[in-house]
Amino acid sequence: MTTKLVTFDVYMALLDIQGSLTPVLSQALGIDSASAEPLVRTWRAKQMERAAASNSLEQGRFPFRDCTRQALDYTLGRAGLDLPADERERLVMAWDDMRGWPEAVEVVAEVKRRGYITAILSNGDQDMLEAVARQFGDALDHVLSAELAGVYKPHPKVYELPKQKLGIDAGETLHVAGSPNDVLGTKAFGMRCYWSNRAGDLVLDPALDADWRGDNLRGVLDVL
Repeated sequence: MTTKLVTFDVYMALLDIQGSLTPVLSQALGIDSASAEPLVRTWRAKQMERAAASNSLEQGRFPFRDCTRQALDYTLGRAGLDLPADERERLVMAWDDMRGWPEAVEVVAEVKRRGYITAILSNGDQDMLEAVARQFGDALDHVLSAELAGVYKPHPKVYELPKQKLGIDAGETLHVAGSPNDVLGTKAFGMRCYWSNRAGDLVLDPALDADWRGDNLRGVLDVL
């Protein structure tokens, strides 16, 4: 099938989590960047751990904003650090202001210019994704949050959203993933996948590897 839609993961493919949050956390805690970096990594890992638990507990989807809050509380508690409630909330809201990778805006705009429908397809609450989508202007046509599916990636219900909401089949969609779990979910669903693999990571199951990969987003333009 001909590609009609290009979907983008947000928090790993389009946005620089570490680069965006390290200075914010460093300033809030009054520590240097070298000390803040591992805290940001823990914060992200625990955020995703809580989201994964939400998929398994069968108690409904736990909001991603709350996953972010609980992960921050864990990170600070584990490090023996403390912040006032309003400062913690400011850090949680910093996820709405994260900046994209240097080439992200240009690549999404070029995909749109070439005539493809563009969309976010990502974990995150709808309002969180709409907030970060603003930096891409009208180059992004749709924001499809995992909140609409009631689960998190790599659950297949998330990858069904382009068909459910836009009427576009999996075979007509190219998904741009940013993490190995997103690659697994994409391929298990039967969707083609480009992996922006900046960390040089591997998938656990080689049978569900990406169709294409590169160390940044520009490789998407070579695939289309």
